[in-house]
Amino acid sequence: MDRKSYDNSLLRQAMSMERYAKIVYDAVLPQVEKLPMKEVWDAQKIFISGCGDSWLAGIAAKAAFESVTKIETNPMRAIEFSRILSNKNLGYSPNTPLVILISFSGSGSRVVECARRCNKYGANTIAITNNPDSLLGKECRYCICTGLPKGDEYQPGLITYNASMITLFLIALRIGRVRNKISYLECEDMQKELLEHISRCQKEYEGFAERAFAIAQRWKDLKAEDFIGDYSDYATAYFGSAKVIECFGGYTTYDDSEDWCHINYFLSDPERIGRVVVANEDTPSYKRLKETIAAVKILQSPCVIISDAKKEEFPDTMEVFSFPKAKYFWMQPLVQHIPFDMIAGYIAEIKGIPNFRKDDERYAAMGDQRSGEIVVL
Repeated sequence: MDRKSYDNSLLRQAMSMERYAKIVYDAVLPQVEKLPMKEVWDAQKIFISGCGDSWLAGIAAKAAFESVTKIETNPMRAIEFSRILSNKNLGYSPNTPLVILISFSGSGSRVVECARRCNKYGANTIAITNNPDSLLGKECRYCICTGLPKGDEYQPGLITYNASMITLFLIALRIGRVRNKISYLECEDMQKELLEHISRCQKEYEGFAERAFAIAQRWKDLKAEDFIGDYSDYATAYFGSAKVIECFGGYTTYDDSEDWCHINYFLSDPERIGRVVVANEDTPSYKRLKETIAAVKILQSPCVIISDAKKEEFPDTMEVFSFPKAKYFWMQPLVQHIPFDMIAGYIAEIKGIPNFRKDDERYAAMGDQRSGEIVVL
């Protein structure tokens, strides 16, 4: 089989990530630097919310916010924020909570609900979207446009996911600098490292693609894929799981290392389940992740490991995608989803299944009804 004869949107996005990262960075940085100091100083707690990949971007950025700003940061599903979170978290002092709401289109019902609820109770809001004229862009007090060119291919969301992460990291650096938690030189170095880390990793992608294509051929008929990751790496694991469903409608699960050892360890037919473990050396639970990997080996599951550690750290029976170590540990989620994006993209192409199951009209039946009515509680 010739890898280069297999191609789709997700694979093309993976190979062009560095170019789009520069576009987003150049568009977002001047906007972020204009965020008013008053709102930055008012923020005693930070919420980040969105749906799907947007919510995952918040999980991926939590470590950056708490490391750089020293402010408690809570990534939260949009439905939980808009319908369940107690009102006392939103208005106990004017503008005290800073709420960052993410939606590429800016039209998702739940995120618009979140913005309107914040306005009702007095929380400060920043929208991250590619459409500042959208409902979300207009509802939030501040709007940061990711600047992605209109008309390019962004689904399934890979470039948009990275755009959200880059924007969140730049917001965190702005807050940390204004509040004097990092120096001007530290801030400048971190900003520079964002693009340099992406560039270093991009050099690995051609080799990753060859290996991903070989794995896709072996994994295409597995019963399921099972993803494991902790802390910010949970976002990477969950994102990989989401691509399995979006690309070819496969069966998939995701969990952290501890709960995996209590629950998913017992899934039947382990030889027919592909395991994907995100295990970076600076993750506080790295030792637990290695124990989890040892359990996967005993089960004889096919396994991919994504890590900034050397491949010698892991069993030689497993496929290890080793990434250059980021200068700042919280940057690792920027790129580590790429190997399984490639695997999922190739499996979809080999199976001949289009994104979002366009081969089956039942999946389009609900249409806009999936967004639901906007309700403000």
